[in-house]
Amino acid sequence: MEKQRENWGSKFGFILAAAGSAVGLGNIWKFPYIAGENGGAAFILVYLISILMIGIPIFISELIIGRKSQLNVVGAYKKLSNNSPFWSIVGYMGIFTAFVILSYYNIVAGWSLGYFFEAIKGTFNEFTTVELASNYFSNQTSNTFWIISWQFLFIALSVYVVFSGVRKGIEKYSKLLMPILLVILISLAVWGISLKGSSAGLTFLFKPDWGSINGRVILIALGHAFFTLSLGMGAIITYGSYFRKDENILTSALWVVFLDTFIAIVAGIAIFTSVFSMGFNPAEGPGLIFNVLPTVFNKMPGGNIFGTLFFLLLFIAALTSAISLLEVITSYFVDQKKHSRHWVVLVAAFVTFLVGIPSAMSFGLLKDFQFFQKNFFDIMDFLSANILLPGGGLLIAIFIGWKFGYRKSMGALESGSEGWLQANIFFAIVGKKVPAKKLSIGNIWFVFVKYVAPILIALVFLKSIGVI
Repeated sequence: MEKQRENWGSKFGFILAAAGSAVGLGNIWKFPYIAGENGGAAFILVYLISILMIGIPIFISELIIGRKSQLNVVGAYKKLSNNSPFWSIVGYMGIFTAFVILSYYNIVAGWSLGYFFEAIKGTFNEFTTVELASNYFSNQTSNTFWIISWQFLFIALSVYVVFSGVRKGIEKYSKLLMPILLVILISLAVWGISLKGSSAGLTFLFKPDWGSINGRVILIALGHAFFTLSLGMGAIITYGSYFRKDENILTSALWVVFLDTFIAIVAGIAIFTSVFSMGFNPAEGPGLIFNVLPTVFNKMPGGNIFGTLFFLLLFIAALTSAISLLEVITSYFVDQKKHSRHWVVLVAAFVTFLVGIPSAMSFGLLKDFQFFQKNFFDIMDFLSANILLPGGGLLIAIFIGWKFGYRKSMGALESGSEGWLQANIFFAIVGKKVPAKKLSIGNIWFVFVKYVAPILIALVFLKSIGVI
């Protein structure tokens, strides 16, 4: 007798697990520094609009593909496309994307775990200047033993969670880790706001400088809105496949997107109130987290506690994302190849660890290895963030909007969402003269998926490869 496929134990469990997948280094590490580089509040406003125009439509689309098929990303495309060879390849691209991202994501996640222990040891007390913190970080990341050890330990923790399955592993630990993450993050934000001079950080985040908005900023915001929700890598399709058919996709998606966006903004509050209160530059780029913040922690009251909690937060965010990527690979081999979950998790983790070693050594022994002026880590990052993710997202929009079509998509979305899809969100503004059916939430969603999202994602893709 064939073993029944797992489902989420509850809608709450799914929301926390999916939010955990979306909430990662992109929210805590990347979002603050790109907001700092691109005008703060003005960038955030464009980012929020981008979430509405790309993030929500594609997120819902991935959930539909997963729940309708009840299969992994490859099986989902095969089933819903009637075994189309092209769409099967798109499914395999999702597996490949998850594999590529996980191979180097574990490296940065290992940094966060390593710095959590550095904070506990009191290492940050030595960082009287950003230069000292930067030199220390460079020395650590060029130390092959240090970086690979933390990479291995982080992968081992990811394996421990995914090894136990959907309910007993991913859902169980998401219910534990996500509330801890929220409590730590809110506490850090409140602490940051209480610091003298923190109001400058709040002004930077919430008072827009409209002059800073240009085409480049808009495209960066569109790209990050796409990246931060874990779109285009198969994770949401995989999580959606464990969704029961009577659950409301629309409200679940909105809750996940809300949590992801809320966490990114609160992380910005926690970081920039601290940075401004200590008189540092918010536009430090990627080094903001590992170079500037440890120096900030050294100078602020209670900095040892603050630093320890922050890197614990960063580690938890990285872990909840990594387990979703590992599950993308695992679910394929369990569903399609009928292999044991335990065996697949161990082999997949070991292979990603081996493939990640050149990325880990890109800051030390292999730092002089360059291809098109990029080291191995940069190549993997460019391949995933600039080609695979936007490419995967574009194909998802095309699949739902043009291949799967209106009737099937709406039918899949309506299960568990009755009443919500027919609501006319513009009724209060335009009055009774506009037929409710034409401006229902469901119809508006489909228009964005079929027409708006593909155009915007294509622009992001063209920018990412240097065409525009």
